[in-house]
Amino acid sequence: MTDQPVRGSVPLWRTPEALILIIAQLLLSIRDMPIGAFMLVYLQGLGYSTTLIAQISSSAQIAGMLTAMLTGGIAQRIGNKWMWVAGIGLAALNSLVFQSTSVWWIAGWWVIGGIGMALAGIGSASILTFISAKTQIGVLSSLYILCFTIGGVIGNPLLGWVIAQYDYHILSGVALIMSAIGMSIVLFGIPHTAPATPHTTTTNHFDWQFIRHPQVPLIMGMRGLATVNYGMLTVLIPLLLNQTAKDIYLVASYAASMLVVASLIQFLAGRAADKWGALWPTIISFGVMVGCGCILCLGTHSVPLLFIFGIISNAAAWALSSLMYLWVADFVANDRHPLLLGWLHATWSICMVIGSLLGGWLIVAYQGLPFLVTGLLCLVPLWFTWKLYRSPGRSTTTAELT
Repeated sequence: MTDQPVRGSVPLWRTPEALILIIAQLLLSIRDMPIGAFMLVYLQGLGYSTTLIAQISSSAQIAGMLTAMLTGGIAQRIGNKWMWVAGIGLAALNSLVFQSTSVWWIAGWWVIGGIGMALAGIGSASILTFISAKTQIGVLSSLYILCFTIGGVIGNPLLGWVIAQYDYHILSGVALIMSAIGMSIVLFGIPHTAPATPHTTTTNHFDWQFIRHPQVPLIMGMRGLATVNYGMLTVLIPLLLNQTAKDIYLVASYAASMLVVASLIQFLAGRAADKWGALWPTIISFGVMVGCGCILCLGTHSVPLLFIFGIISNAAAWALSSLMYLWVADFVANDRHPLLLGWLHATWSICMVIGSLLGGWLIVAYQGLPFLVTGLLCLVPLWFTWKLYRSPGRSTTTAELT
């Protein structure tokens, strides 16, 4: 039995849809990634309390999570491309926050933007998995996620310069123009990707019967339990490094090193999955998270151990985030990708919160306990992975779950 499905082997540079996907996602990430931080600073400058700012920010996240759970029905009605276009259009409206001073207008525009971000994210991800039959999805998925990182690296200083040289009103206009350009690229560059024949005629957008399929909870468990570990790491490693070393530059060096190493590992994992299948890259990544959890449990007072194994564990989590698209492409029919990706988006949001809170609770009992618990927890998705890819119904072509 093989774990390698039949996928496209055409290089990315010879696949127009893949190139357009990456170009559009990069441009939109340059616009989207910094906008949240600047919104927080803008509201603080208007004199709003930290509590109110947090409530506005959280309301957009909740709206996005709920929207993500409806994307299966939306995509079946209008298609992945038009869901992405609609999402870009709605997300663009969050820049109108910088034209407002009323808390109600600010909250309204930000919530609409959160809904748009969810639609755009799942629409673009669905197109990524949809074209997996044409090109190297492992490499494509790693580059797709890398767009968010590069977008933040470019977008933060670029839009920060706009604010410094002009003001927030000009930032609002620049953000709208960037959204319009990104929307045009998608509108005229991406072909219509709606499935020709939906596998279901149900009007239930939640489609509980599909969610209960044996392979779908496995994929959601793999995504969710890895995210619990990642959510804990993102909070505790920088805090422990700062607490142990008392050096803010070390924390900054850790963050920068982590981005570089994780991006490289993510790309290599995608390349390996294209060549040999997603089974072993996934198992190795979960195994690394288990091992790092055990080491970090014993090394919370050691700066080198925190630095090195924090980076390695984060890199494994990043690799899994790109491999997720291969799990979806391997086991789910094309027309169901938006539905599952929507639920995976909601799972990620919930599990990031769980990981952060769990780490805060467990560290009170023993400083290394969060790493041990969430590390050993990754044994469960490791088993899920083996069960998923070695299931009796697994074929050498993409499974068609209906």
